[in-house]
Amino acid sequence: MFPLVVNLLSRLIPLWVVVACLNCCPAQADADPVVYVTMVSHFDRPWAMTDGDLVALEKLTRFHPRMRWTHLYNPVAYTQDTPLREAMERFVKQTRDHHAAEIGTHLHMYKSLLTAAGVKFVTHPSVTAEQVEGSRDDSGYAVPITRYSREEIGRLLEHTRKIYQERGLGQPKTFCAGFYATSLDLQNMIAAHGYTTSAAAFPTQTIYGAQYAPSWHALSGWNASVTYKSRPYRISQASILPGHEAPFINAIDKQPLVEIPQTCKIDWMVSAEDMKVIFKEHLAIARQGATTAICLAIHETSSEGNFDKFHQVLRYIDEHIHSGSQPQVKYITTAELRDRILEPN
Repeated sequence: MFPLVVNLLSRLIPLWVVVACLNCCPAQADADPVVYVTMVSHFDRPWAMTDGDLVALEKLTRFHPRMRWTHLYNPVAYTQDTPLREAMERFVKQTRDHHAAEIGTHLHMYKSLLTAAGVKFVTHPSVTAEQVEGSRDDSGYAVPITRYSREEIGRLLEHTRKIYQERGLGQPKTFCAGFYATSLDLQNMIAAHGYTTSAAAFPTQTIYGAQYAPSWHALSGWNASVTYKSRPYRISQASILPGHEAPFINAIDKQPLVEIPQTCKIDWMVSAEDMKVIFKEHLAIARQGATTAICLAIHETSSEGNFDKFHQVLRYIDEHIHSGSQPQVKYITTAELRDRILEPN
């Protein structure tokens, strides 16, 4: 009798209904702990990028097709002369359109950008000095965004949005200021301007890699609570630091703004071996039952010089993925990682 019922049902339910149901079902959260890997490009001085740097980024894309870029692009490329602007814009768009990359935002406080946004340019303090008092940077590069008011930050974010819209770069979702400087005011402002993800929490220790100057430690907003083992977290209204509870800062989608810790610091600070060890530390975290993530980060202007280092690390990660070993490892953009973190278990 049972085979007869099954046969009858198969005749009554067309195949297209089954397919439609499969397509409309939302993606589920990963059943088992995963180590997510984000790969971030920081556009610090786009006018200084060389053809060799661009080729290096293209090669990393080609050699590691599973890898997903999060490009923290810089609108200063449109406020001062940038020789490779068209080529780098074409690259970030192509990786977005053909390799599922993300285009986010990275802002340094350059005069041309601030002037274009209608913000008064200042040259102090600097995050690259031995002490805060008396420190300055006449280029604005090392002046933290947190030096500016909420209203001024809002102007910068709005000017960035307009540039991205005009250039077909889309609505950015991930934000990171120069030298990772962050504050509650900044986090509230990026959330109000359409961002869902912050990629700024930075390890202050030297267990792996170098560290920034003393003034950075006084001005950045980060402390020893952020480590190479830190996992993504919802940002509290009480503090930018991990370990704080609700209420959280909400993005415009009414879900919490999420912080993605920069576990592997950035290119010049760490060796390939440092990054591999940190990756293995997060494999151990996942084996203990917790989903986690690492972030690899490279500057656009040092891509050629750091190509071998990152090629080696990405190949190491690829080998783990191809081996089928547990825990599972997945490449992901930072904004997509935020969405995974917020998925119900």
